[in-house]
Amino acid sequence: MSLQSFSKVQFDLLFENSRDLVYFMEKDGEDFRYIYLNKSSIEILSQKVVGKTIAEVMKPSDSETIAQNYHQAVVKKGQVSYQDYIYYLSEVKKYETTVIPIFDNNRTYVLAITKEIAFDRDLEDKYLFMRSVFFNSFLSTVLISNDGKLLEANPQFLEDFNVNIEEVRLKKLIDLPFISNQEQLEQYLNESFDGTHLTSKLLTFIDKNGNSRSFTATFSPLIQLEKVAAVFIILQEVTQLIEQEKELRTTSMGLSNFQYAINSVAEIIIMDPNCRILNVNDRFIQQMGYVKEELIGNTLEIINSRTHSKEFFDNIFSILHKGEVWRGEICNQTKNGAPYWADTTIIPFFDEDGAIKQYINVYYDISEKKRMLTELQNIEHMFKLITENTNDMIVITNEDGIILYVSKAYTNKLGFDEGELLGKFYTDILSPESKVKWNEEFSVDSDGEDLKIELIHQSKSGENFWTECNYTIVKDFLRNKGIQIIMVAREINDRKAIENQLSFLAYHDSLTQLPNRRYLQNEFPSIIESSNSNSESLAVLYVDGDNFKKVNDQFGHKVGDEFIIQFGKALSRSIRGNDLVVRMGGDEFAIILTGLHQEKISRKQQVKQIVDRINQNLKRGWLISNQMFAPTASIGISFYPDHGVSLENLLSHSDKALYGVKTTSKNNYNIYSPELL
Repeated sequence: MSLQSFSKVQFDLLFENSRDLVYFMEKDGEDFRYIYLNKSSIEILSQKVVGKTIAEVMKPSDSETIAQNYHQAVVKKGQVSYQDYIYYLSEVKKYETTVIPIFDNNRTYVLAITKEIAFDRDLEDKYLFMRSVFFNSFLSTVLISNDGKLLEANPQFLEDFNVNIEEVRLKKLIDLPFISNQEQLEQYLNESFDGTHLTSKLLTFIDKNGNSRSFTATFSPLIQLEKVAAVFIILQEVTQLIEQEKELRTTSMGLSNFQYAINSVAEIIIMDPNCRILNVNDRFIQQMGYVKEELIGNTLEIINSRTHSKEFFDNIFSILHKGEVWRGEICNQTKNGAPYWADTTIIPFFDEDGAIKQYINVYYDISEKKRMLTELQNIEHMFKLITENTNDMIVITNEDGIILYVSKAYTNKLGFDEGELLGKFYTDILSPESKVKWNEEFSVDSDGEDLKIELIHQSKSGENFWTECNYTIVKDFLRNKGIQIIMVAREINDRKAIENQLSFLAYHDSLTQLPNRRYLQNEFPSIIESSNSNSESLAVLYVDGDNFKKVNDQFGHKVGDEFIIQFGKALSRSIRGNDLVVRMGGDEFAIILTGLHQEKISRKQQVKQIVDRINQNLKRGWLISNQMFAPTASIGISFYPDHGVSLENLLSHSDKALYGVKTTSKNNYNIYSPELL
């Protein structure tokens, strides 16, 4: 099934009621064009964007960021996720977008699924003031005095920014070398010193490797005696939501605060050491279809989908009992029996004695992704079935021309095993002339359009066959350089044979199969060029059979035609390998003698030897219908460059020399001289 038949109805069945923003788009050059949008995305962008590109809909800064991530997924040929912020209805919202590339024949599509992520962490930040969290946090955290001086920093902060706490303590934070946007940071600090709690403020820092990294920063004022005594700053990389989860394992206290902070982000279960459910958040109830009373007090067996083995769960709890966080994919089951796939993090919480007191399970719904991946796998399987059973030969190479994939039609035609072709240079299976043609083809920038080329392939047995190849270069949009060449080839031996036959007929006499006047006109410039480069002369002989009309009149045209054929063969037997016999029409022939001396006496002797051979071969004659023919010929001769430098002049002057022979003696030859004018 081709994606071209993927309809709006099918798209709506999958995504219309999804609260996530879903876009189905087609790659259009360096941009992407909207094909289908679900209801949630139409509320933000409107139905009018269908058929338009990202660049036509978005601001340049936004469209460049989106297209860059889409291109990354296409080039990677795999799923890419990224996060960004959108201002909608005067509210800042944070989103995570998953981009899935889809390749269908010569077309490329992407499916983009955008999920809102809550980032109000006010209650969580208050809990993070605790010293145990401060020093064991996986996030960079720092405590700032109410006059802007650095009081304390956790080990993660010191490691990230390569500083020694003794060297920076009691120094102004905004003056430290790893701060790259001092004015913005100073503004946030001043607001915090006034008692304002700030969350998810974007800041840029320079880490220990000199790299610029963007963080969301939370500023929490520490109140003492109704005054701000200090400000606690937590830095979290925008793309690493899991850091939020890692901090949960440091304590079992304040679970309700953490639950509130991430309630709108994920589905949450809190359970005791025996996996009995203590509490669930609203998102989990909505997702699973239960009411809270049906879940609380039950074990996780109630949502077990029977997808995983006992060993799978044994492995999870062996990790948790060590006090470590487990993360992976689990398939649960909703109340109505539907599978619910989740990217799951399970975090153990300990009491003061170090014993596990509770677990918190954080689920991120990936059911849609799983369904989409299954669909993509089905499409990939279908594509493989098509490519493996088509007569067209399909090959994919990298930018260096090394074969990455070949279809069965290729291996069958070439006689190689697949392993003999993979990793081999594509030019190794081309004829020498096609290697040159192929390399010349890719010395010119093709801008990624679909192109066509005819190449000669060589099979393992040495057999040559012509192919017509349609190919596309998939480019790296950052380097603007081809990284893969996808080519579909079809054998065209029969067509090339017809083309060669037509070409032969266009440049050869149909009766004698000798070159004709058109052939001579086409080749003569190269003959002249060769003569000049070798400092040689050449001769043009105009040859006319004597009394040919009598042959036709006496014996008929059939015998006359055979006579002309044998006459041409006699001339061909008389010349050297580098000379040329051309039928001009009727019983008239032209002979081009090359490689002659420029010295006139020697040249004349060379020509006389060939004329003598012509007369001898004609005198031997030939038998046609039991009738012996031994004709004679009259010959006019002109020399290059003595009598002209163009073909027309040389033919005209040799024809005048021939006329002089025909009007006097026949069966003779004559060299052109100006007196013949």
